[in-house]
Amino acid sequence: MSKMPLFFIAVVAIIVVAASFRFVQQRRQNAENDAAPMMERSVLVATKREMPTTDRRSRQRQVTSVEDTMRYEVWFRPQSGGLELKMRVTAEQYHSMSVGDAGTLQYKGTRFVGFLPD
Repeated sequence: MSKMPLFFIAVVAIIVVAASFRFVQQRRQNAENDAAPMMERSVLVATKREMPTTDRRSRQRQVTSVEDTMRYEVWFRPQSGGLELKMRVTAEQYHSMSVGDAGTLQYKGTRFVGFLPD
């Protein structure tokens, strides 16, 4: 009978440690993005993708609008060569870009700042 409470306590402890680790990791990423210098790069819009977010409860999906439940990602290909950069953007920014657009990408660490078309 005492094994069940010990098991339950162990599971709760693992969940708390994992959640704490993720929280610290997100805070560290935000701090790195804040401290990073503003970068600019000549890029082409390579790919766009929108997908529904599934991290909301059913009641939250009923109350919020469709745009709030979508995640928008854009891949940028540097014109000078190199690896593509994936950035998460807002709905307005997503819809203002088209695949193949050339321009200047502004970013700070892993945070998207802006895209200025040529």
